[in-house]
Formats: sequence, C-alpha cells, structure tokens
Amino acid sequence: MNVRIESNSYLTEEQHQVYQLRESLERNGGTPIGFLELLAAVVTEGTWKKVPSGVNSEEPFTSFADFIEAKPPFGLGSSVENVRAVLRMRHPHEGVQRIRQQMDAMRAEVTKLLGPDPEDDPITRDAKTFGTYDRNGGWLFGLMVARSVQPGSGNGGGDAQSAQQNASKVSAKKFAEMAGTSAPRVMRFYRAWERAASDGVVPDFEELIPGQDVALPEAELWGAYFTKYEQSTDRRERIAEEAKAAGTSYTEAMKVAKNPAAMRTAILGDLKTAEAARDALLERPELRTVVMAKVMSDPEIRREAAAETRKAERIEFVRQVATEGKAKTPAGQVVELPSQARERVSACLEMVERPDVTAEAATDAYEVVRGVIEEALESDDELQVSERRSQYLKALKSTAKSLESIDLQQLATVLDDDVRESIVELQRRIAVLAKSVEGASTEGLRLVAG
Repeated sequence: MNVRIESNSYLTEEQHQVYQLRESLERNGGTPIGFLELLAAVVTEGTWKKVPSGVNSEEPFTSFADFIEAKPPFGLGSSVENVRAVLRMRHPHEGVQRIRQQMDAMRAEVTKLLGPDPEDDPITRDAKTFGTYDRNGGWLFGLMVARSVQPGSGNGGGDAQSAQQNASKVSAKKFAEMAGTSAPRVMRFYRAWERAASDGVVPDFEELIPGQDVALPEAELWGAYFTKYEQSTDRRERIAEEAKAAGTSYTEAMKVAKNPAAMRTAILGDLKTAEAARDALLERPELRTVVMAKVMSDPEIRREAAAETRKAERIEFVRQVATEGKAKTPAGQVVELPSQARERVSACLEMVERPDVTAEAATDAYEVVRGVIEEALESDDELQVSERRSQYLKALKSTAKSLESIDLQQLATVLDDDVRESIVELQRRIAVLAKSVEGASTEGLRLVAG
C-alpha cells in the first residue's frame, strides 16, 4: 500500500476517513458531533487497522492508542487523554435511540481497545492517588481543598470579580459534608495552604480552579505548614485567630507554642518577654483563676502577693490625698490640707509613681502622708475635739452593737461564774460612765473630753 501525502485527493478511502476524523477532532472539539460519528465509523469498520502506521511502511497499526498518537496523515496526532475527554461529552442527539446505541457501542469498543479510563477504574484511580500522596504527602489534600473551597461561598459579599472567580467553588461546610468530615478540619488544610501561599511555596487560591493540577512541593515540607496541632486539636485554630487579630505571624507563634522550654527560657531571661507573658495570662479569665489558685496554695507567693497588695493600697492612698488635697482622719472626718502640706504630699506622689518604686519606698511615703494628716489635725483645736467625739461615738456604737448581737437564750446555756463576772464588770463600767456624764452640759462634756 502506497502512501501519498501531498494532497488529500491522493489518499485512499481509509486514509481520507482518518483525515476527516483528525480534522473533526481539531476543528470541532467543543461540539463533538462530527468526531463522535466518524470515530464510530472508524471503530466499527476497523478503518484504523487498514491504514499504514508510518512513512514507507505497509504494516498497519496494531494498537489503537498508537493510531491516536501517530502523526498525520497516518494517525490523529492527538493523545489518548484528549480522545477520552471528547468521548465523555455527549452527542447532541443521544436522545435518539439509534444514535445512543451507536455511541454506546463505539464507547464500549474504544474502552476495549484502550483499556479502562483511569477516571472510571477505581483501582487505577486509587493507585494514581496513592502514588501522588507518596510523593507529595499532605500537599495533595491541601490542593484538593485549595482548588475547591472558598470560605463563605454562597453567603454574599466580595466584589464581582472575586465572585466570578470562585463561582464554581463551594464553602468549607459544603465540602466537608461531601467528604464526610468536619468544616474545621477542612479549614485547617485551607489555612495551611494559605500560609504556604503567603511564603510563595504554592499558588494563591485565586490562581486555582476545581480539578486543576499543579506541581506540589516535597512531602517533608508539608509539616512546616500543617503541624501536629492541626491534626488532632483546635489549638492551632485559636493561635491562628489570635495571630490574625494581633497582626502577628502565625508561623512564628506556632514555633513558640511548639517549644515550651524555649518560651520559659525567654520569659526567665528577658523582662519584656516576661511582661508579655504576664499580660497574656491576665487577659484570659480562666488563666487568671489558675494563677490565683497557685498564689493561694503557695505560702511564699501568698506573702509576696500580700506585700504587693499593701504596696498598691499605700500608693493609691498617697495618690488620692495628693489629687484631692484632703484626707479622712481615723474617726472618719475629712481634713482639708493647707498648701504647704499639699506640697509635701505631692513630693511623696512623685516618689511612689516611679516605675522602680519599692515596697519600702511606698511605705515611707505612706507614713509621711499620715504624718501630714496628723499635723493638720493637731493644728486645729476644734477639729481635735470633733475627732475625739467621733472616736468615742464610734466606740460606744460598736459596743452597743456587740451587746445587741448577744442571744440571751444561747447565753443561758453557757452561763458560768466567769461569764457572770464579766457581765457584772461591764455593768459597773457602764454605770460609772453614765454617772460621770449625768446632768453634764455640752460644755462639761467638752471639758471631760479634753
């Protein structure tokens, strides 16, 4: 059999049919009606076995795959994958029984000639997936999520261009339902890919469409973006949220979280790190509770905490007196401080508001302010009398309240000589006090008080 390739007018009938099939594949791949019908004829009539397999060759093709991949005019000059892709498209008239039967017979024969389509054969598909995972590890699943998921899809929002780009993607929840897993787990893969994309290791989400394959990094690199925390707990999710809120690096935060010993060393060796750790602990209510429980269970820490509390109270006392220019006496009276006294208190305030103020310095300032208040009290005779009157009234009211709290019935159950003697002595003292003030004038009371 001679082959003429100068013009299709010199082609044999079989070669002309192959030529038409190739032209149909190249021109009408989007509307495969002509290609499908011609392919059915080529397969049914065995045309592909009746043409030479190459230049100066009389031998026909023995493999249908070779016929597809052979260069024109001997073969189709295409690929098996391309032909399979066209075969998956429906003939526009497959609703007609005759056409449908023709197409079914043709596809069955092609499948017989080429072997099962890897996309349809579960064993081949699994083997291919296994090989990809063996080479790329978790990147394979990260890619599946990255090219298929757009968080919040279907919820509105975003610009028109973004909506168009992600129109065919689904939400993490929908993808999780389809996969039989949870949305948080899907998002762990999504965010791992997001971090890798920010480092330029993989393409951004906007560059990916469902089903798209891209070159994946080495499997060992996956662990740098998808850690053990992401595999088992929500710890990574919380760290990611905090990193986003604080505008810090998630990767750096995870490095710290994975090395508690190094974190402890930094806290012990660096004041700023320790302050940051302290502030973080105090911002979380549940951790504040843990810290307080630790304080209450450790005598040494409890003593230190009590000392710090006293220090803070005394500093606050000095600050309040300096700010208001007045203070309360032990009896509860308000004393207005003269200008000279205020200046001394202001000097004490400057001392206690220093960042490095010690407990001893705070106590000294506190004592100075108390002394200033006492001096102001002693410099005013009328105020002194009023102070003593307030102290006596306070003591009498406290005593009366204590007596009122005694339950007479319960007292009778414990009554003995010691209790009787105490009551009699108390009665005697009250009688003496009452007699000393009986009939006294206000002026007399003032003299007695003096």
